[in-house]
Amino acid sequence: MASGTEDDGEGSRGLVARLCAPDRLRTVVSIAGVAILWQVLAIYVIKSDLVFAPLTSIAARAWKLAQNGALWNNFQVSGTEFALGYVAAVVFGVALGVALALNCAFARYVEPWVGALYATPMIALAPIFVVLMGIGIYSKIVIIFIEAFFPVAVNTSLGVRSTSKDLTEAAIAFGASRRQLITSVLLPNACPFVIAGMRIAVARGLAGVLISEIFGSEAGIGNMIWFSAESYDMPTLFTGVFVLAGASILLMSLLARLEARVAHWRS
Repeated sequence: MASGTEDDGEGSRGLVARLCAPDRLRTVVSIAGVAILWQVLAIYVIKSDLVFAPLTSIAARAWKLAQNGALWNNFQVSGTEFALGYVAAVVFGVALGVALALNCAFARYVEPWVGALYATPMIALAPIFVVLMGIGIYSKIVIIFIEAFFPVAVNTSLGVRSTSKDLTEAAIAFGASRRQLITSVLLPNACPFVIAGMRIAVARGLAGVLISEIFGSEAGIGNMIWFSAESYDMPTLFTGVFVLAGASILLMSLLARLEARVAHWRS
């Protein structure tokens, strides 16, 4: 019995120690400060439920939506759209980035279009895809794919081109084939660039979820945000916003850990 009490005490002390670490402590203080400021603004300054909502109201609405299943259903729809569009964007973006870096003639024809489409706001093109492909999942996947594709392609190309000539020449001297050169030298060197592109793609892909569902959808977090905005239901609107923000933070954190694992040799 005493051993169990001691283990519980050690676990509590370990949790406190982790929370009190300088970086984590600053994060906790920052979140707490913003939460207090938000609550004060909502109750004492803005005082209008039509344009703002206290965190307590948002938390209560989020709990209600979670209890009746609406939040999970919308999250599942948006999550499926994002996952399919994002994974496809990463796969094809890496492939195009490698092709642009290794084939100068191909790059001269394609890179101007990549740059132009990268800079084009998707909100201008989204209605076209919705009209052509309907309000089903396919138009959403295409919009998310286009949003996430270009940062991955551009950063992969930069990463491959940044590879030292000494490394490539050494690999060729030891008899590496073109495939081995790409998989064993170029892509490992470009890995931090690829992950940087994937981070940008997360933000753009989630924006694509919102844009695509606003222009035409039957369900999803963007759909929930849009209809709550039309009815001035601020607690529901901010619930959707916080879900997207939380998903972004989680994915960014996972990518940071992935980079630490696969590119630790660069440090």
